[in-house]
Amino acid sequence: MAEHRLFEGDVPHVSTAAFHEHRERAPHLEQPVHRPRLDLAASMAIDASRMIDRRATVSDLGCGDGGLLSLLMAADIDCWGYDFQPSNRDGWRARGVRAYPLDVFGADRDRVQLGDIAVTTEVLEHVADPHGVVRWIGGTSRYLVASSPWTETPESHDECHCWAWDQDGYRVLIEQGGFRVLRHETVGQFQVILGEKQ
Repeated sequence: MAEHRLFEGDVPHVSTAAFHEHRERAPHLEQPVHRPRLDLAASMAIDASRMIDRRATVSDLGCGDGGLLSLLMAADIDCWGYDFQPSNRDGWRARGVRAYPLDVFGADRDRVQLGDIAVTTEVLEHVADPHGVVRWIGGTSRYLVASSPWTETPESHDECHCWAWDQDGYRVLIEQGGFRVLRHETVGQFQVILGEKQ
């Protein structure tokens, strides 16, 4: 099992609003490297919604420009998202999704409404305390869909990432938050997990 902390100090600069303030919108849904992991994450969220005996809700924590939300809306899922990068707001309007400009894992955490299913795709590797985030989600949401690269190491990783996990390490991260892993699949350089609260 491998989990690697890739930053020094308490708060990594790449997880701050100041770092994201002037970053360009990243339309992952239209990017060939990211589309397959978004499709897989959407299918896992849809599968989880079918295990709930009423119309399920999905909250996308770190929703980017709303690409995954648009897939869920097309499947008639009641969903919304949060992201604090200003450039992503143009994507929300263009895609017609419901999203809010909040710092989910920082100053605005108390204002976040978690759904029956919480999604954190390409998010946990950017935050200061991924273990705490997964436990926080596990306190409310019944299901978690999460994704992260599975091929990164301390020697070879995206410079914006604070953490890196292999497959065993990522599974342990999700399980320590109180989730039982139902599905764990790789697609390209990404791993995607569907967990159910135990």
